Amino acid sequence: MVLWWNRWTAFRTEAGSRADEIDRLHAYFKVNGLKSKVTLDGSLKRIHVRSNDEARAKELAASFDAEHS
Repeated sequence: MVLWWNRWTAFRTEAGSRADEIDRLHAYFKVNGLKSKVTLDGSLKRIHVRSNDEARAKELAASFDAEHS
């Protein structure tokens, strides 16, 4: 039985030269205690977060984007 709150959802996708941003965001999430995982699909790199952590991920991503833009 798969519990609905343990499902992963794709949070952000990047390709090409911006794919490194996914690794940086993954590290940022990890430092801030948010579980995430990275998957590769050809040249696309995706970061996934748990469905119940999506709101926190949006806050952290906004903070990350503000620091790195």
